[in-house]
Amino acid sequence: MLAVAVGLSPVVAFGAVAWWAHARSTRVKIVNLCEAAPANKRSSRRQPVDAVVLHQMAFSRGNDLLSYRKVTAHFVVTPDGTIGQLHPVNARLSASHGFNSRSVAIEFAGNLRSVNGNWWRPETYGRDTLTREQIEAGRKLLMLLKRQGIRFVLGHRQSDADRGNDPGPEIWSSIAQWGIEKLRLSDGGPEYSIDTGRPIPESWRSFDPSTGGNS
Repeated sequence: MLAVAVGLSPVVAFGAVAWWAHARSTRVKIVNLCEAAPANKRSSRRQPVDAVVLHQMAFSRGNDLLSYRKVTAHFVVTPDGTIGQLHPVNARLSASHGFNSRSVAIEFAGNLRSVNGNWWRPETYGRDTLTREQIEAGRKLLMLLKRQGIRFVLGHRQSDADRGNDPGPEIWSSIAQWGIEKLRLSDGGPEYSIDTGRPIPESWRSFDPSTGGNS
């Protein structure tokens, strides 16, 4: 049986006491799946963690957390807003290309549209919309990580050209942009990208999920 914890056990926390205290204050519940996820995805970090990288899975398996245990991310957020932790935040994962060494990866379940209203292979992976529950969970998780020293919120597209719609405008406008405006996180600036990546489009920042356009 999965145990739902308000916060994380010492093995997966930045600092156990601080993490538990902040988790209570933000009222975020995280299901610890670290023992269920493949440990061979983890390696040691060689530099401090200062960033979160947001991703969309481009598929959804509903709200069954265990069905996501092989996803390469530190956290997953299901459509009902449940947060599962798959790997310790002090573990390096091959999740975000050039950001891997400094970042925590968060994957949101769903095949989410582009700013032009297109979905990736919808006949196979469906047409999903980011849920209100996912937005609330994502914001709470950003708050929790910010209090543990995170200063940047980034998108996977900023480190890899093949991830053009990752995380996409729904996640960026509802969660990342909120973190920039409310938590004073940085996305590196309007032109920021590394390696083959591309900057965050301006159209993502003002995207209105309720209309599918820009506000």
